[in-house]
Amino acid sequence: MRLELVDHRSEPGPLPLDERRLAGLVADLGGPDWHLNLVLVDDGQMTGLREQWYGGQGPTDVLSFSYLEDEGPGEPALRAGEGAAARTFWLPPHAPDEPVTAGEVVLAPRFVAGRCAREGHDPEAEWALLLVHGALHVLGWTHDDDDERDRMRAQEASILARAGMTHPLTGQSGGDA
Repeated sequence: MRLELVDHRSEPGPLPLDERRLAGLVADLGGPDWHLNLVLVDDGQMTGLREQWYGGQGPTDVLSFSYLEDEGPGEPALRAGEGAAARTFWLPPHAPDEPVTAGEVVLAPRFVAGRCAREGHDPEAEWALLLVHGALHVLGWTHDDDDERDRMRAQEASILARAGMTHPLTGQSGGDA
């Protein structure tokens, strides 16, 4: 997937990882010509999105919105297991010459930075994990039970390992998961 950075913060600032490194984390996911928007928002905007779409209270670190279809006419655009997809997907209706936006990963940088400072997390590792985690949600991954969570963490670890990183929650690289 190709990463598109969309900054909606009232006071944009530097990111812990540069845009090229962030893009590299998701380059092998989904379809090669698909786009994934990484949307940066203020805590208040994140609170509104969380309340509206997920029924939660207050800000959170990451939310994901997938625009892929679970069924459709013709051949699927991506089969389960390809491009790290958890299930088979068809593309949403779009003009043939328009890029396909697979979904959006929304991050609240100030919230993430505060949590990293409080809990001693490495901001670079946290950002990498949140982007990968969000992208996997776009591709159908869930963590509603222990088995799903373990499979998703193993997939995260594998993707992070390809970028030379370990999973910050488990300390595992892709081969250890």
